[in-house]
Formats: sequence, C-alpha cells, structure tokens
Amino acid sequence: MDAHDRRKDRGTEALTCPDCRLELQDYLDGTLEKKRSLAVFLHLRDCEICHREQEALSRVFASLDALPAREAPAGFDAVVLAAVPFAAYRAMEPLRRARVPVYLERSFLPGWLRARVTRVSGTVVAVGAVGAWLAGFGPPWLPGVAAAGAVPELLVRLQGLGRRLVGAQKVGV
Repeated sequence: MDAHDRRKDRGTEALTCPDCRLELQDYLDGTLEKKRSLAVFLHLRDCEICHREQEALSRVFASLDALPAREAPAGFDAVVLAAVPFAAYRAMEPLRRARVPVYLERSFLPGWLRARVTRVSGTVVAVGAVGAWLAGFGPPWLPGVAAAGAVPELLVRLQGLGRRLVGAQKVGV
C-alpha cells in the first residue's frame, strides 16, 4: 500500500504540492480545520520538497517573532493616508467614522418615533396639556399626557446629546 492509499484510508484527500504550499501559512498558524491539517501533515511527511519549504517558513516566522516590538514613527498614519487614492479613502469611511454605542445610532429609535410629525404633534400635545393643567382646566392626569407627548422629542434630543458627548470624548482621547 503506497502513501496515497494510506491517506485515503484515513479519510483525508491527498494534497498536491501547490495545494499544500497554499495551506502552509494556515497550517503553521494552527488555523486549519483538523481534517485539512492532517492532510497537510501527511503530505509534508511524504514530500521532501514541501517539507523543506515548511521548515524554511518556520525559520522565517521564528526570526520574525524574535524581532523586538517597535512603535510606529510619528506621522506614520498621515503618510499612509497620503498614499491612499481618494476613492479608496472614501470607501474606508465606515472604518474611520466615530463608533458610538448601538443605542445612540439614529436607526435605534423607530422611524415613526423619529418622524417630524410625531415629534411636533407630541410637543403640541405636551404644551397644550401643561397649559391646561396650569390654568386649572382638565383632569388630574393631564401631566401624564404632557409627559407622554414630550417623550418622542426628548428621546431624539437625548440621543443627539449622547452622540455629541461620545464624539467629544473620542476627540479628547
């Protein structure tokens, strides 16, 4: 029984040398799935050329790991960004924009609650209820109506304030 047949018996498919070389980085990093890792291991055991390449890569990685850590020089980000074409820079906008907690994202509040008509009518109801209550007209639950009317506008304003505070905090960091 040759090496190829033994691999088939173990439930792994035989790798070609080009396939093995493509998998070497992941194999050395330990990120291959178990079955694929076994196939690479078996190929490396049987193929002297791929085995030498794996050893050479291992030495390179060991040398790189032995290098001391270094901080990026001052202005490194500006130099990199200056080298990026404008279209690519614009495409990276989601990565650059300030991250905010989910509850501060505009889409967190439902659209009907953020709608101008809801906020304006709620404010009108709140002002009318407070006015009627202060004038002594109406039932005693009018302050509750005023509070309910003010909720949409207050939530949108609080969310905007939170976004500004998070933005100011990130600028200060």
